[in-house]
Parts: sequence; C-alpha cells; structure tokens
Amino acid sequence: MSNIRDVAKAAGVSTATVSRVINHDTQGRMTEETKARVWAAIADLNYKAPAGSVKKKTSSKNDTPLCIGCVISTDKDKYSDPYYLSILSAIEEHARKNGCSIPFVVTSKELEDSGYRAPASAEHLDGIILMNTLSETVYASLKEHVPTIVGIDTAHTDIDNIIYDHYAAASLAVDTLVAKGYKRIGFIGSSPIGSKFEEGKRYRGYFSAMHSHGLHVEEKDTIDCHWQEKLCVDAVKKLHKQNALPEAFVVASDLMAMAVLRALYDLHVKVPEEVAVMGISDIEMSRFSNPPLTTIHIPTTQMGILAFDTLKQRMEGYDMLPRTIFLPLHVVQRASI
Repeated sequence: MSNIRDVAKAAGVSTATVSRVINHDTQGRMTEETKARVWAAIADLNYKAPAGSVKKKTSSKNDTPLCIGCVISTDKDKYSDPYYLSILSAIEEHARKNGCSIPFVVTSKELEDSGYRAPASAEHLDGIILMNTLSETVYASLKEHVPTIVGIDTAHTDIDNIIYDHYAAASLAVDTLVAKGYKRIGFIGSSPIGSKFEEGKRYRGYFSAMHSHGLHVEEKDTIDCHWQEKLCVDAVKKLHKQNALPEAFVVASDLMAMAVLRALYDLHVKVPEEVAVMGISDIEMSRFSNPPLTTIHIPTTQMGILAFDTLKQRMEGYDMLPRTIFLPLHVVQRASI
C-alpha cells in the first residue's frame, strides 16, 4: 500500500505539504498547481489517509518531528570549519526550538564521493539545507530523494538561497584599506570549482574596487591558495623572500587571514606597521588572533536561522518562485590594519 511519502515523492513536494492538502489547511501559501499535483498523485497511487491523520507530519512537539539534513561546504572534517560550524549550530538550535531533528549532516565532498547518488539515508528527509553548489548529477539525485531544498550561498537558481554578496565584501575590504592610506594591496583567495581564479566573485570585487580607486593590481600580489592555510603561508614566505610583500592583503576568509598573520609573525614582519591584513567572515576566533583581525562581518547565526525558516516555510506549502535573500555586511575594525 502507498504511504504519504510515496505521494510526496510522486508530487515532488514534502510530506508536510501532502498533509496540508489532504486537510485543506490554508495556512501555507501554495499554488493551485501544487494542490492539483498532490491530488493527482493521491489518485494515481490510490492513497488512503489513515483515520485521524489530521496534520500527521508537522513540527508540533506532540507529533512526529520533521527531519531535515545539512550539507556543509568544506574539505575538512565537517565539525572543524568554524564558519560553517557557526551556521550549522544556528540551524540546529533553531530546529530544536521548532521540534525538528537533524539526523543527516554531511560535507559536499562526501556527497560527491558517494558514487554520484544521494545516500539512502537522505530518502527519509523532509528537507535539506545545502551550503555548497553540487555537481549536476549529485544535485539531481538529491532533488529526486528530498522534496524540499534551500541553499546557503549556492549557484542553484531553482531553489531559495540565503547569501551574502561576495563581490561587495571584497570591495568593502579594499575601500576600508584605501581609507587607511594603503595603496599596494594584494589579494589571497581561491578559485571557484571548475573556474579560473579571476572568475571568483571576491577576486572581481577586489579587482574592481582597486581600479575604482585608481590603483594598479600587481599579478604577483594576487594568490590562489585553494582554501588551504599552508599554501597561504608558503605564498607569503615566497613574497617575503623576494622582498615583494605588498602594503596590505585582502584575504577571502578569516581562517586564511590568520594563516597569513602567522606567516608574517614567523618572518618577524610587523602587522600592521609593515603589512596590514584584512579578512572576510568574522569567525569567533578572529577576535583572538595576534593582532586581532580586522574583517568583514557575515551574520552566520542569522544566515542559519533564516535558512531554516525558509526551508520550514517551503515544507509547509509555500510554493512561490525561488527567492535570493541577501544579508547585510559591515566592517569590524580591529588592530590588523
């Protein structure tokens, strides 16, 4: 016999949406086309809702909790990257308050290495928060198994995305350094997967801001470190050996910026007197670096909460066009510039 999950999969919606359609619940905002798909799936599968199944799957504390998953964008251990851990912690805390469980947390690399198909454990999820752009094959498999997906900073345009403007963040970092009097400013970042280094949004924001201030970009001052702290250290030491360090660096993440600070410390280069360093993300430990890191604040807690609320809204039947929600940025001034 068919069950509610079979209906949800056939209609391409969550089990919560099926329940709302069956119970004629008008709280969730869904289109008539979605309702028609659900009723058609019910008819095709000859699904009979169990007696007393009103709101069978909701986030109420008295009912079976909604189960969601998270896919984290990191090549490291899933619980070692402070940026994504901050987002995940906010999601988990907000999910708990809303009676939802998160039994499925994987990295995007784990998904990509799983034979280009979603793990069987994903089949029992009502939704997923995706923190990285996946390959087309893996993304299609994930969508086949999970009816509701919301992105954080992904390039998938057919789902809601909660993002910060990478281009604007790097531009703001350059503006901040220029306002302090720095002219020769380098950039340390990484190229997007499958793209050239110069195609990255942070790099383009840096490059554009430099030219808007009439400043020249030295090729040797722009370094692709592939999100690896050791490569950051090696690149800084190489420039120092060549007596070619710039006056300041914009670094695409705080973790890499702290690697740069460590390299400069080892080289006995004073920060910011000889070289200034500015990060992007404002992770918790950036307050405790030596010196404390000036950075662009990204509201990771609010990002996680908003991603969960958006996913929950979709699972409850909201069926309008996909949205892209930009979060605000601001400079956190500390001692590294």
